[in-house]
Amino acid sequence: MDAFLAIAVVLLVVWLWLDGTRSREFTIRYCVSFCQQNKVQLLDQSIHMKKLFPVRKRGRLVLRRFYAFEFSINGTDRYSGVAVECQDKIEYLSLLHPEGEIIQGRAVAGSAGIPRIRD
Repeated sequence: MDAFLAIAVVLLVVWLWLDGTRSREFTIRYCVSFCQQNKVQLLDQSIHMKKLFPVRKRGRLVLRRFYAFEFSINGTDRYSGVAVECQDKIEYLSLLHPEGEIIQGRAVAGSAGIPRIRD
């Protein structure tokens, strides 16, 4: 029984690592595209996960990941951005541009510290 539990834990850790890697790669591709559309440059693929929450979506337990990154307008400055990913979908993306925040999507539950969209 102990061997079965150890194998299950190892498999869970491997799955979490692979799923996290896949999620980060997806988020990088999406953020690069979004930055290009807004004529800014994602800096050195600086995306890193800040938070991880289990959430229930359509009756299933899934992971919602909160990523932070930096972008530049002219190559010498640095500004912050935030992306929220869940099940290979970007739910929220924000570039804290000096001329005004650029937002795509809606702020989601558990996103304390992420600016809310004003109606």
